[in-house]
Amino acid sequence: MMLVVGGARSGKRTFVREKLGFAADDFVDAAQLAEGGVPAAFAGRVAYRAEELVRALDADRALERLIGFDAVILSLVGSGVVPMRAEDAQWRERAGRLGCALATRADVVVRMTCGIPQVIKGNLADAPRGTQGAGAPLEVVFVRHGATAGTEDHRYSGAGTDEPLSSAGERALRDLECDRDVFRVITSGMARTDQTARILFPNAELMACPGLREMDFGDFEGRSAAELKEDARYRAWVDSWCETRCPHGEGKSDFARRVLAAFREACESEALLSELAVPKMEYFDVHTEPGGAWAATWDGRCLRDVRPASGGDAW
Repeated sequence: MMLVVGGARSGKRTFVREKLGFAADDFVDAAQLAEGGVPAAFAGRVAYRAEELVRALDADRALERLIGFDAVILSLVGSGVVPMRAEDAQWRERAGRLGCALATRADVVVRMTCGIPQVIKGNLADAPRGTQGAGAPLEVVFVRHGATAGTEDHRYSGAGTDEPLSSAGERALRDLECDRDVFRVITSGMARTDQTARILFPNAELMACPGLREMDFGDFEGRSAAELKEDARYRAWVDSWCETRCPHGEGKSDFARRVLAAFREACESEALLSELAVPKMEYFDVHTEPGGAWAATWDGRCLRDVRPASGGDAW
């Protein structure tokens, strides 16, 4: 959940609508929630004027009404002004308590000042998103880079090994059919991904997103399973289904968090597919051969209709 706070007319709703892509009908006036729970039509979207809810309810009951929303908008009440009426003082106190409770529960907190957002908790990349910011749902194709010498030798080649495509890998890619009119491709910036993009999409603009680099295998980089089989650290890592961290490298969860954050711009990663796909997919189920691809529809919140992409049919 995200909390957006600020003074009156500070641009809170405009920020949530224009920068995070929520539509007008995603919003519900929190004052309407005093008589009951979250209306089904608005569950998981945006509640605004949360401070008005504590005119009728105490902070704890107001919090119960709001925790089902993706985002809550709260105006700062009476900043620096001493209320003359007792009921106004009580309202300000309840609004303050509600703000503290929401901030504690929220993953991301943004404070708006004169239309300028300041992230004071969490990372904006982790904020919930609506489906309107980029128009219609976006069709995304994830392409694995072509074969490298490390691929052919079954070596761990991750973020710490920036090797080019092999000659065989280049030839195999040139035999694939794809849409030559694609105008933009996001890569991790590593040599093998840039080469793959240039071969498959020669007319496209390449944009590098280093956060999408493959898993950092640390001390296992550039080595094969056969070479590592006597290493107790490697055996422990494999026995954990790669959940533990590689020595001087990453674990699967570290890798997943990194690429999930980077996806707010774009991504090419098996971790992304396994974490955001609906229904959820297992991490290893999305593995594909060099040059293989997956297609999916990004609706602003998750990847739907995830499916293998065959060259001429999808890309």
